[in-house]
Amino acid sequence: MSITLFLILLFSLTTIYFIIGLITSSKVTSVNDYFLANRQVGILPLTFTLVATQLGSGLLLGTAARAYSIGLWGILYTLGISIGFLILGFGFAARLQSLNIATTAEIFETRYHSPKLKMFASLVSIISLWGILVAQIIASHQLFLSCGIEDPRWLLCFWALLIGYTMLGGLRSVIIIDTLQVGFILIIFSVVFYYALPKEGLTTFTMANLIKMQNYYFTKKYVLSALLPVVVSSALFSLIEQDLAQKFFAARTAWTATIAAFLSSIIITIFACIPLYFGIFAKIKNIAVPAGVSPLLPFIEKISSEWVYALVVCALIAAIASTADSLLCAISSHIAQDFSSFLPTTRKLLIAKFITFITGACALGVSFYISGDIISVLEQSYRFSISCLFVPTIIAYFTENVRQGAALVAIVCGSLSFIGAQLFLPHSILQDIIPLALSLLGYILGAILSEK
Repeated sequence: MSITLFLILLFSLTTIYFIIGLITSSKVTSVNDYFLANRQVGILPLTFTLVATQLGSGLLLGTAARAYSIGLWGILYTLGISIGFLILGFGFAARLQSLNIATTAEIFETRYHSPKLKMFASLVSIISLWGILVAQIIASHQLFLSCGIEDPRWLLCFWALLIGYTMLGGLRSVIIIDTLQVGFILIIFSVVFYYALPKEGLTTFTMANLIKMQNYYFTKKYVLSALLPVVVSSALFSLIEQDLAQKFFAARTAWTATIAAFLSSIIITIFACIPLYFGIFAKIKNIAVPAGVSPLLPFIEKISSEWVYALVVCALIAAIASTADSLLCAISSHIAQDFSSFLPTTRKLLIAKFITFITGACALGVSFYISGDIISVLEQSYRFSISCLFVPTIIAYFTENVRQGAALVAIVCGSLSFIGAQLFLPHSILQDIIPLALSLLGYILGAILSEK
């Protein structure tokens, strides 16, 4: 692939995004508008931005990499995301929209009446989201390297533009740009997928053929309990993560939030079959995959022209960007609104933009010192937040009679059991179940003690 062609395409698109952010910034007049788009987001924009939030490096590059290693089981990460959207559709999304709060951590102040718990919950969420943001930057760095672009200044320029448009326009610009990016991604990958199909088309993929293929090319047998953690963590995190919740808080109505959640689940599930297919067929075709590179890239490079491959890589980076801008907006929302008592009371909008810039710059700097499997980084970021916050957050969503002491005990039990599970139960479904169970038990015990 021509590096010059790729860079021209990439920075043409990114410059358009930056201009959109610049134009949108003139319409943003308050912190509420900056982080929640005045709570007037409709069904289609909400659907596209929800899909964009999850259509990142984990779904595309990570799914293809897992499919290359374990075959059809590579779909599990996306399956967890889809299940999360379904659960959101069956009541959670509508409930989030009706809470009239700005961050997931805020519920610890409005329901549990504890500003300290709110700040702790916000800090945990920030750490988790920041880990996911770093994973997106790592993925983009891998993409640049796979294209032969070793000069880090190109990567820095790209992220400077991304951080810039997010900082300028907030959620308004994120939603507009997400819509454009998702449309671009769906079109490019759908066309490439169509031309990469066998001559027989989709009729090749009968259940019998899929099972036969799995058993022949992926001979290692997997215990389901070892594979389920990625499903559980990605599904449960969908219910409490700020970058998704922020979109539901911004929805025009509860019905808007519900329909958008269902549509997002359908789109994500169907689209995930594309990287799954590319990963599996890269294995079947014995395509050489360099260390640290997703098989998605060498497979598409082999079957496509220089122009098409450049567009595909641009679409991959658009997918990463569409997740990263949402994460950046969510993290800065936590900092600006949950820790507002520590910030100046004047020029709040300017401060919110400055926080967005600093958050992105710090994540970019740290990403150069971290390496590893993308989905593994995502899993650990999910688990930490789930273990600490899932039980007290979900209970507060649906129960009026909550106890501050119970929430505190649940968080302590969840945090300690998370550390213990990491040390003594690696690669086990119990790594997810035990912290949740102990957190729930802690909440129950805390509630009983609070009543005495």
